[in-house]
Amino acid sequence: MLRMFFFLIMLIQPLSTYEIFKFTVKEKSPINTLIADLSYELKIQNLALYSLNELIPINKNLITINNQTGHLTTMSIIDRDQMCIQQQCSCKSCEIIFQLTIQIQQTIIYKIIEIKIEDRNDHSPIFDNQSMIHIIHIKENVPLGYRIVLPIANDPDEGLNSVQSYSLDGINSDDFDVDYSSIDIPYLIVRSSLDHQRISSYSLTLIASDNNQQSKSRSGSIQLTIRIINDSMPTFLQSVYTIDIREDTIIGTNLLKIEAISDNNKQIFYELLTESPFIIDRLTGNIQLRKLLDYEREKSYRLIIKAYENLIPTYAIIFIRVIDINDNPVVIHIKVEGNTTLKQTHNDKNVLFIPEDTLVGTTLTHVTLTDLDSYVNGNPYLQLTTIQPPLPFIYKLIYQNNFQNFKLYSLILHTNLDRELKSIYNNIQLIAHDSGTPTLHTKLSILLNITDINDCIPQILTNSTIYDINENDPIGLILDTLTAYDCDLGINAEYEYSILNTTDLLVINARTGQLSLNQSIDFEKFHQQKNLTTINLEYYIQVKDHGQPSLSSQIKLILRIHDLNDNSPIFDVNQSYNWTFPHVLLQTNSILGRILAYDNDSGLQGIVHYSIRSFDSCLILDITSLGYIYIQSQKSCSYLSYIFEITANDYGLPNSRLTKQLLTINIDSNSLLIHSLPQLLSLSIHRTIVDINSIGNISFIIDITNNHSIQPKVYLNNTDLLTCWNISSTGEVRLIARPFASSYILSLNIIDEYIEENFFLKFQIDICNSTMKNSCQQLLIYDDKKDNQILLFWTISLALMITCLCVFIFSIITCLCCRKQPKDKKLSSNQQNFLQRNEDFQSDRTFKSSSASTIREDDRDSACIINSTLSSNVMPVRTNSWYQNRRELSNVQTYQSKTCFYDIKIAELIRNNQHPACVFLNPKPSQSISTDYGFGSSDVSPSSTSCSLTKLNNLNVNTLEWNYEMITDQSPPPPSSRPMNKNSFISTHECVV
Repeated sequence: MLRMFFFLIMLIQPLSTYEIFKFTVKEKSPINTLIADLSYELKIQNLALYSLNELIPINKNLITINNQTGHLTTMSIIDRDQMCIQQQCSCKSCEIIFQLTIQIQQTIIYKIIEIKIEDRNDHSPIFDNQSMIHIIHIKENVPLGYRIVLPIANDPDEGLNSVQSYSLDGINSDDFDVDYSSIDIPYLIVRSSLDHQRISSYSLTLIASDNNQQSKSRSGSIQLTIRIINDSMPTFLQSVYTIDIREDTIIGTNLLKIEAISDNNKQIFYELLTESPFIIDRLTGNIQLRKLLDYEREKSYRLIIKAYENLIPTYAIIFIRVIDINDNPVVIHIKVEGNTTLKQTHNDKNVLFIPEDTLVGTTLTHVTLTDLDSYVNGNPYLQLTTIQPPLPFIYKLIYQNNFQNFKLYSLILHTNLDRELKSIYNNIQLIAHDSGTPTLHTKLSILLNITDINDCIPQILTNSTIYDINENDPIGLILDTLTAYDCDLGINAEYEYSILNTTDLLVINARTGQLSLNQSIDFEKFHQQKNLTTINLEYYIQVKDHGQPSLSSQIKLILRIHDLNDNSPIFDVNQSYNWTFPHVLLQTNSILGRILAYDNDSGLQGIVHYSIRSFDSCLILDITSLGYIYIQSQKSCSYLSYIFEITANDYGLPNSRLTKQLLTINIDSNSLLIHSLPQLLSLSIHRTIVDINSIGNISFIIDITNNHSIQPKVYLNNTDLLTCWNISSTGEVRLIARPFASSYILSLNIIDEYIEENFFLKFQIDICNSTMKNSCQQLLIYDDKKDNQILLFWTISLALMITCLCVFIFSIITCLCCRKQPKDKKLSSNQQNFLQRNEDFQSDRTFKSSSASTIREDDRDSACIINSTLSSNVMPVRTNSWYQNRRELSNVQTYQSKTCFYDIKIAELIRNNQHPACVFLNPKPSQSISTDYGFGSSDVSPSSTSCSLTKLNNLNVNTLEWNYEMITDQSPPPPSSRPMNKNSFISTHECVV
């Protein structure tokens, strides 16, 4: 269809390439007046036949043509003004449009002829006696230049032949003037001061004239009465009103309120002097619609309104312009040409019979489009559509007239016809659109019949080859009634239908082509993948004629079966719903177990989510969307059994299906505690503790569901940790091997496989050993102390800031008081030395050497090892709580010397790795100090880089062997996620980067 559209665009030539002949004739010319000699104008010397067809058939018996000579003459007296009033032509440009057909032997020529009717000045301006204002009242105190609306004259002539000017005649008419320069309204202008004592009234004649060479004019008498100042007369707030009204305005609608004011606040009455579809309320001045408007009949109204209190009236004019709405559809008219014949069927389909030997380029028909609306809502255009492209003809715009909303198209044959290939072009539509809002359109159905007989293959016509049905549809459901055509006649045109596939699902009537279901469908028997909600089954339908040899054709139909939510969730029958637990295990967020339910439907209809209802406040359970039941809250009660109601719902639309199951939780205080229950951790918790002795069991379960999840699954991104950790797709985390480190960071990827959304999560796991006393408790205490340390840090910082501020203020006061006192030079010298030493101590860039160290200030790879033994100049070092607790248990005090030792081998390691994550200093365990935190020294991670030992010996320093290792991971975890409680590495400020 799209290729055909571009092909049509290429064939349609611009409108300017078509020649249009224009002639003129004066209105009221005698009958048989010669307008043009077409044989001379077209330079045709051979014998030809001329025919004339009016494109807009509303003007009959006006123009005729001699079919032999081509003389174009008038057939009757033409009155342009009457044609304008009856809307037989445009008042601005009265034209009659014809199509001229010239046949010269076997050649047919088409031309467009425009005949313009020239206006004669055969009408004089006329004052409407009904709306004529004969008496006009004016107060004597009006200022010079005061304007009063005058009566309006009408002239049906066109242009200069219409009203061009107004003038006044009579005694003392020089006291006034007429202005006719504003929207075709004459105004009376006061030029001289009015005096009732001098002249109480004027008898004037208002003359309306046109501007033709033979000027015609008409006059009307006007009586101007001069009123004294004390006379009360109403005054309009404005003398001219202009409004626009849609032609579909409802009767009774208030359109405008006319208001005049009185000098003495008396009641003013209003009156409408012009006959129109409007009425006015004589008391309020409200103008309402009393008849329906029709833009096509009358496009504007000019109303004269009178207002009066007693007997002295005042006048105003209202211009009402009717706004056109798009209420007229486009009218399509077809005129066949040449050997083409037209026949209209009973279903309003136009059948065009075209001989097979019609030549390419022949005009088959002419199509005219007319719209009675204005050009804005009109301006029609044609569209040709078909469901069986390509068509053997195209349409081409050859003429348009914007004044009359008229367009002329021709349907032209552009391919050779061959009945053996195609004899009937069905389902062709000519659609005429207008340009209004909303757009109206008119359709005209056309069937193209090639008048010849030959054999052809029967073909099936169908609007769609995909049929959507639902499972459980009843037997005998009619899917479609197929239609076939065969251009042959007799027995060769008789055909029958059949299904080529071997199936019991569908059946087709061999004669009528009615396709229907032969059995009901169970979707669950057909589908293999649960994520499929539709199944496409292909069938081939054959149509075969009864000729010898028989000819046939076939089409492929797709039967699309949709799954229905006809299955409710089913709880696993092999699962127990009577659970027993010791009372000590019933802690908040502990997971008691998992419930599973299944739904045989597909898509959302087969995805199950759960909810649980607790009947007692002593033990309140909750359940995740994946079926994990955990304790939300619990109280100390003496009940030995609790019953809960679990509901399994699917996501079916519009109504989901559900199944309920009772769960019994028994409390057995005599049960032996084997291991603790796993905890449910929400996505907002990024850290937890795992006992090293829980290998093989579920350590904890991450609740990977949220408000938007439907089918969430979790995957571990750290593939190197798969030998130690196992994470199920539902969030169950297991420790499956002895860990190599005391802390792990798991990178998790949570993916919702239904909505195809995913996000990443980092989770820290700290390892403890429950067999060691206070091992796991210390991690919990450390976490609490860490939060307390942060609060303490900010408290101390605030106190120091306040103290420094007080010291600073006190120092300023002291200096001001002591400026005039002599200074002690010795005290000043000692104070200066103290400050100098303090600066040396606080400087991070100065390193003091000892007998066992080397100073290298310019070396970027330098590393500083802090001596942890006590010397002569030492000061205590504050360590983290976990490390401090470990040192307190062994009764060993930790101090830091002011002296730094430089180690050459560490610097060489740093040079080899330009971006080390951290240098770890691990104290080698001795017999007197235990450093095993759930695992021995042999459990060091094999991935760490082990180096040789460096022994630091110094005077008065205890010998301590240090093992150092450097992490070379280029993407270390963020500082917030690094473990702070490891005994295997130094604190943050001791890390050399």
